[in-house]
Order: sequence, then structure tokens, then C-alpha cells
Amino acid sequence: MMRDEQLLHELVEAENEVDVLQILKSRGLLTDRTRWKYLGNMPNNQAIVQSQQSNASAALIEKVTNGIDAIFLRYCKAQGIDPRGPLAPKTMARAVETFLGDLSEQDSKEIRHLAEEFLVLYATGSKARPSLSLYDAGEGQLAHDFPSTFCSLIYGSNNGSYKGAIPFVQGRFNMGSTGVLPFCSDERKLQLIVSRVPEDVANRTDHEWAFTVFCFFHSKQDPAWKYLVGSDNEVMTAGIKPLGLVPRTNAKSGEIPMPRERTVRSGTLIKMYDYKAPRSNVCGELFKKIEDYLLRPALPLRIVECRPEYKANVMGVTVWNRLGAWAEKKLEEGFEEGASMSITLSTGETIPGEVRVFKAIKGAADDDQPQTGLRALINGQSHAKRDAQFFRTKAVDKEHIAGSMLVTLDCTELGQESRNSLFMSNRETFREDQLLQELFKKLQKELHDHEGLIELNNKRYEEKIANAVDDEEGISALEELLATDPELADLFGSMIAGKVAARTANKGTGAKVTGKVEPFRGNDFPTYFRRSDGSAAATVEIPRGEVTRVSFKTDVKNNYFTRRNHRGIVNVTGTIIPTHHLFNGKLTFTFAADKNMAEGTTFATEVNINDNVGSGPFTLTVNGSIIAPRVAGGKQEHEQEKKDKKDPKVDAGPSRPDIREVDNGPDAPPLTIQRIPETNRLQLVLNKGSKLLADAKEMRPKEEAAAVEFVFKYGLALTAMGLLDAAKKTPEWQTDEATCRDRIEKTAAGMARVIVPLCLSLPKKLPKAA
Repeated sequence: MMRDEQLLHELVEAENEVDVLQILKSRGLLTDRTRWKYLGNMPNNQAIVQSQQSNASAALIEKVTNGIDAIFLRYCKAQGIDPRGPLAPKTMARAVETFLGDLSEQDSKEIRHLAEEFLVLYATGSKARPSLSLYDAGEGQLAHDFPSTFCSLIYGSNNGSYKGAIPFVQGRFNMGSTGVLPFCSDERKLQLIVSRVPEDVANRTDHEWAFTVFCFFHSKQDPAWKYLVGSDNEVMTAGIKPLGLVPRTNAKSGEIPMPRERTVRSGTLIKMYDYKAPRSNVCGELFKKIEDYLLRPALPLRIVECRPEYKANVMGVTVWNRLGAWAEKKLEEGFEEGASMSITLSTGETIPGEVRVFKAIKGAADDDQPQTGLRALINGQSHAKRDAQFFRTKAVDKEHIAGSMLVTLDCTELGQESRNSLFMSNRETFREDQLLQELFKKLQKELHDHEGLIELNNKRYEEKIANAVDDEEGISALEELLATDPELADLFGSMIAGKVAARTANKGTGAKVTGKVEPFRGNDFPTYFRRSDGSAAATVEIPRGEVTRVSFKTDVKNNYFTRRNHRGIVNVTGTIIPTHHLFNGKLTFTFAADKNMAEGTTFATEVNINDNVGSGPFTLTVNGSIIAPRVAGGKQEHEQEKKDKKDPKVDAGPSRPDIREVDNGPDAPPLTIQRIPETNRLQLVLNKGSKLLADAKEMRPKEEAAAVEFVFKYGLALTAMGLLDAAKKTPEWQTDEATCRDRIEKTAAGMARVIVPLCLSLPKKLPKAA
């Protein structure tokens, strides 16, 4: 193989595309076709490379994932274990435990040291476009293995793809790491790869560093990425001496690290020239973007800024267990460590989940907080997500906390077939599949009926309207308008409760518990699971096609079934396998009966709970039968209503238009539309502190101030009511009401600019009768 240590040295030191192209041109390499091979041995390979991650940060995560895989493979091979054999770890979590021990017990200094030794991403180059280098102390590759590893695309053999049959790694499709190439330098999309196998893996010491460059070659007929080889048509080498590839460890706060001060004897460096990263210190915005994908990685990643132009107090940060870092400071009580839940699919597989709710930020706009929404994780890496609108749908109905909710689903234990059904190969997007619809339906039901979320959603709503007031005179005038105009009454009566609207339903007493409620303090390990009467068995009836819940009391923490260490294990057997969630001393199972099940069918479900420290085992039994489905307005529902009937929350007579006034400040929307929790009623909230209202008053004489305010508020209210009536007749209202209301709020904000002159000035310009 051809050795060229000087070429490698120059490429490592080069900090931008111009420098690299000059190095290649000076040796005649760019124009010598014999020195380049197709990436993946595949012409037109851009069809694969260009169809992966949608943004630069997501693509970069694939490099980190491969680095973590390489580290575990190094440990496995160094111990003489076949990664595909029976002695290899069966999961990535088991690989961490086997090779590195319990990382959750290590403090921040130990985690940082581990990251600096194993996995480092650092920035060099220009202020506008950094060159990002990722080093991993992993298994490395020999020069002759580059074509089937680093330089391959969708490569496979009789053993499958390179990592496809290895259970404890993340990589599967043998193409993800090329996703960064479209985000590298503008003209040639350049990337350098340098690698050497550790001596305890190679079982030799004379093997050399190997390296290549990926480069895009423009062509009308054959545009493609190619990789550099030597004159012998093989990947080049660069001797066996240790190379300076990584910043030194333990740099002090504010210190500008030298990028290649520390020498290493093995591992892999990937340098992405002029990468499309945020134009800032990489310890800031890029760090946040990476954390958004790596909420709980198997190994920590160290990010280091080496560019003097971005000198700051923070020049290095560690990506590690973002979920655990929030805890009590940022999360609502009961959700600090993630409240456990579990969804069982028709495939027989179980997906554990955690629910977190961030505390409301005082004085902040009612927007979605960062890192909220629904995330599907595999080994701590986000593979697909939905934004917080998922929680605003009728199926979940958590409008007032939706922007503060983070729900994570741990899909690590799913088989490859189920993973393929749920996720696209880019690890960013859900696949619209029947299995996904099943998962979402069960998840939505759990979230909709979660007692902790219901209570918190109601609390947030009450906080929003705590200082709201009614404009008695204005609302009375609006009532009179609706009462005297049949068309308006018919239009708005069914949407916003008013004089002519439907009567309010009798539901609940609305009473509040006085005094301070003591927070639930669970134990690390349970001592019991039981019913209120002390038994471990329950009997239920499930209406055909519907669900029934049954709960057992316990004394264990909310995260017992989903935490990293000493996790509770639930084994369920029986005809109907329930989903479940654990919250504040109550383990609730949700049983769903298929609509095709025969009435009178009986079933028995047994639940066994234990953990690896000897808790339990606890055995719970649920016996049940399938009954006729509930009929709206039927005898069964009528009897239940009679049984549950108590004093109504409000007077049961005709109600008034539900319009409230608040002062949310000048920059908040002039009108918002919110749903009253646990009802179908909407409430209009007018912002009397809106800058648009203040501007409208300034444009009119002072004596018209009262008229301006009235027209502004109730003109917008009538406009919103008309738009709501139109929206509710569309199919979108049934599937995504929250988006419809958001659109109406934005339209109302536009109308707020013209509503006053429209109502006060335009009538004066009406043509006079002849």
C-alpha cells in the first residue's frame, strides 16, 4: 500500500476547502481519475447520499452514533468476544454495563473525563464556517477494510451488513454516516477520514494509520462522490507513529484549546471541512441542537470550541443525560424523573415511556418550550418526533400544558421489523404505518386519561384566567345583539355559550380542596401493590370496543418502570394485555376490548412485577368480562349519569358569552381562543394590554376612547365567532382543532389593525340615499 505521511499531515492541518483543494491540485490528484474510486463502488451514489437527513445537525448525529458503536466494538473485540456470537452483549445498555460499569453512578467530572478520552467533537477553521472534527477511540479500520466500512454504501455479505447482525450497536443500514456530505464544503463536499485499529484488537503492532478523502465530482452524466486511493488503487497509509488528533483533556474554563495537542495511537478521526453549523460558538447553539437528538446517549460526547474568534467562558461542554439534568428545578412535581407508562403493541412488544412536564415560565409567552413534544428514542437517540400540537388534539386534550410536555418512548427493545414499520431510515421521521396508528391511539388514550396530567392541565388553565375579568356592560350589549338578531343567534349559539346557547351540562361539583396537599414521596423500591381493600385482584367489565381502567396502590417512585438502573419489570400474561402508567402511588392498567369480541367473553390477566434487587415478586390478577357497548343516551349511560349526578359546577340555566379580559402585555396576541378543560366549550380571551389597542386609541380623539375599546374587543370577538363557526364545519376541525384555532387567532390579530376604523370611520362614508 502507498504511504504518504506528508499528505495526511497537510490534510489534517488544512482548515477549509480552499486549502484542501490546493493540496490535492499541487499533487495532480484532482484530475487523475485513477486515484479516485466511487463511494460504495456505486456510480450515481448521490441518490443515496442526498436522501438522508434533512438538516446538518441530524446528519452529524449519525457520525456520533457510529463513534459510539465503534467504541463498544473495540471493547468487545479486545476481550476476544465475537460481536455476533452468543457471548456478546444483547443490548447497548448491557454493553455499557459489561464494558464500562454503571455510568449513572459517576459524577460530572468522571463523565467529562470519559468523554474526553473516548468521543470528542471539536471546531476549527473560520468564524463563519467551522471545520468539525469527530474523534472516537473505537475499533478503527485497517486500510484494506475501508472499502467495506467507511467507503461503503448499503454493503452486505452473507453475514448481512457490517453491523446489521450485531445486537448492541445502533447502525443498521450502512449508509447513515454519509448524510453529512451534503452539508460539508460548498463546492466539493469534502471530508477526511483517518483511522488505526487498536493494537489489542489487531493483535499486532506493525499495522499503519490509513486515510482517505471524500470528494464530490460534478458531471452532467455522472455526478458522484468518490474517495481517494493511492497509485496502487488501495487506500493510503501513513505509518504507525501516534498522531496529534485531539485537544488535550482538562482544559480550564475560558481557555482556548489547541485542536490537535493530544496524540493518540489508534481510533478514528473524521474531519468535515466548512461544515454548515450555526455561526456561533459550538458550545452554544450546536450543543443545543445535538442535545435535542441525544437526550440520553449511551456514552457521553465532549464538544470543544478551538477557534479564538469565539473565545468565551465556556469552551467545552458535555452531552450526557439531558433528561436527568432537568429534575426538580425545571419540572413539575411528580414528573421530575419522568412518570412511567407502557404501551403494549399487537405484535406482543412493549414500549416503555416517560412523561415530563416543564414548569411554566413566569412572564413568558404561551409558546412551546424547547425540547417538548413527543420523541421516539432508540438507545437514547431521537429517531422521530411530533411537536406539541400532538397534545392539543382532542384525542389527548391537554391544551394548557401541551407546550410544556415532553413524552419519550423508548423503542430500543423493538425488533427490526417493528422499527422499520415505525421509522424511516433517516432516524428523523415516523413512517405512516398501521403499527404507528395503533401506537398513537393507545398513547393518546393513556395521556388523555392520565390523572396527573388532567390535574395539571386544569391548574394551568386556572392560572391563566386568575386575573381575568368580565366586561359586564360589553357582554350585556353582545347578549342583546345575539338575542335580537335571529341570524346571529343561530350562527353563534352552538359555538359560544350565550343567552340563546345550549344549557350547561350537570357535571361535577367544582368544589376545591382547602389546605396544602402533601406531595407524594415514593420509595426507590416498592413494598406493595394492592387494591384499596388490600387485595391483589380486581374484577372489571369492558364494553365491547371500549376501554376500562383498574388501579392498584403502591409506594414506589413514578419512574420505577423506566429508569436506567434497577428498573421494575412487568410481565403480563392473558387474553387482553393492558397498557399502564404509574403516578403518585397509583399503578393504573387500561384494558381495551376489540369491537369484534363477543359479549359475555371472560378473560383473566396476570401481572407479575419484580426487579433485579429482589423486590417482590408481586402478582396482580384482573378478571373481566366483555359487555355490550355503551349507547349514548341509553339506559346504561343514563343510570351512570344518575349515579354520578351532583351539584353542577355552574348554574344550569342559559349561560352568557364566555369572553374574558386579561392583560397579557403589549406583545401578546389581541385575542386567544382556549378550550375549557374537560368540556367542549371554547372561551375567548381578549388582551386589553395589546399594543394594537393602544395604537387604535392614539389614532382617535380621547372622547372616543370607550367606543374604540368596545369596538376593538367585541368586533374581534364577533369576527372570531364567525370564523369559528365556519371552521367547525370543515374536516380539519375534527382532526386538528388546535391548528384551526391558532389560524383564527392569527387572522384576528390581522383584523385588529383595521377593526376600529372599519367600525367607527367607514359608516360615516356610507352613500346617502337619493
